[in-house]
Amino acid sequence: MTTPNNNASPPEYYSGLEVDSRPGRSPGGYGDQDFSKFRVADQNNLPEVDNHDGDLPQAVHPYGHDYSMLQAVHPAEGGASPAEYQNGSYDSSGYYAPKEDNPPEVVTAEIDEKQQKKRAGTICGMRRKTFWIVLAVALIIVIGAAVGGGVGGALSASNSSQQSSSSSGGSRDGGSGSSGTGTGSGSGSGSGDSSGDSSGDSNTTTTTNELDILPTSSIGALNFTDYYGYVNHLVFYQLRSKNLMMSSYNSSTKVWSSTIANRESTIKEGTPISNSLFWHSSKVRDVRIYYLNDANQVAGIINANPVYGSTWDKSGVSNTFTANAKSNLLSNGIYTPDSYLSNLVLYQDAGNTIRVLRRTGEGATDWAAVGISTDFGKPAEGTGMSMIPIYTNATTKRMAMFYTSETGSLIHLTLVNDNDWTNNTLPTTLETNATIAAFSSGYESNNNLVMHVLGAQTDKAPVLTTYAEGEWTNVGEISTMSGEDRPFKIAANSAGRVYGLVQRNATKVEIVEWEWIGGTTYNKIGVIDTVS
Repeated sequence: MTTPNNNASPPEYYSGLEVDSRPGRSPGGYGDQDFSKFRVADQNNLPEVDNHDGDLPQAVHPYGHDYSMLQAVHPAEGGASPAEYQNGSYDSSGYYAPKEDNPPEVVTAEIDEKQQKKRAGTICGMRRKTFWIVLAVALIIVIGAAVGGGVGGALSASNSSQQSSSSSGGSRDGGSGSSGTGTGSGSGSGSGDSSGDSSGDSNTTTTTNELDILPTSSIGALNFTDYYGYVNHLVFYQLRSKNLMMSSYNSSTKVWSSTIANRESTIKEGTPISNSLFWHSSKVRDVRIYYLNDANQVAGIINANPVYGSTWDKSGVSNTFTANAKSNLLSNGIYTPDSYLSNLVLYQDAGNTIRVLRRTGEGATDWAAVGISTDFGKPAEGTGMSMIPIYTNATTKRMAMFYTSETGSLIHLTLVNDNDWTNNTLPTTLETNATIAAFSSGYESNNNLVMHVLGAQTDKAPVLTTYAEGEWTNVGEISTMSGEDRPFKIAANSAGRVYGLVQRNATKVEIVEWEWIGGTTYNKIGVIDTVS
């Protein structure tokens, strides 16, 4: 709302031609009856009057009404809003009176050139003085721009050189570590030298933020359909601050949002991350995050209302069992009524044996560790691991587990009952610390079970191994995960979404999302917004 201008000049009134009413004045002029005061002009030497129009110029009033009156400017009266008038004052009824110094424009007849004063000399339509001032200012601007451009170019070249030096000296996590699926497998902490300390001047030419994704972060993923029928995709990772983050996508909003899941100072930097669901009903489910603390002890937190709630409670398994410093993690709950039911957490111990933590009672801390036989193929130290459910309508439920042996073979184990394992060596060789992500589709009881196992590679796109129609096949590299989008750590969820950590430069990491669209084809969706 415009504030009335109480300091405006009082309105002046204009009523047309003015009459000089001073004493002594008459219609004929001052003392027009006193003829003695006038001298008869020489009729032969009269001044020439140019009156080509045959009449005096007339004042034309352009508006057709008296501007001495207050003018209606209220929208209801057909005028513009009072806010549009900035040069007058207003009364309480919403009317506007023009200022004395801003009267309505008067249009007069054009005056003959001969009656105008001679114009001063001009250059390019401007007075000489104005022209030279404008020219001087323009020259100053041009010279300043040239100097600024030269300085800017020099600084840009210098920064480019420094950045190039920084990039060549920075770390690069090429495929080391491991990542699990959205069905509970964890992401690896990376190989011993994957963090690659930057040397020399590189630390002085790069800037970092505590809210950036940690370059040595692991990654995990889950999905579920909530009570309202909306599809939810969850991705878990670690920031430079060591906080554990959860980014979630909900099909009702079709956007990603991020929240801090755990900000404890004791979280290990570069910790492995494992996630799992525990299905209670179509309305209720838990989401779990398992990780290592600074002492390499297994720890976990649980959210009983994922996405819609932000409360995370400490898991009873926390801070009791110590893992190998390079260990990755796996976990399980129950994903649907048609999947294997058991609270499990898996880790690798100091002797590289994979141990299964299982609940043994109702107490929060009632957990026991049982090792998996190494006769199936001794696990490589720091091997990637993944565990997925095999859906079936049959009474006996199964889980499928994958890891890399010391010889680089991709090992497939099947779990039934409490601790019954069988093994199979797949036709794929991986780096011993390669990230492994897997998911299953279909039902074994319906003979349409499909499994995909992805293994990251240091300098190549992830390699795909599939199970379909009862056979395992090494499909080869996934072309859509190559080039600039090649992930060095990956995770997958039960819906066939794959998430990869992609290193853009020495300090910047992004999360890229792909979707399985059938057969052996994956389509890139894009980069996840981890800032919102």
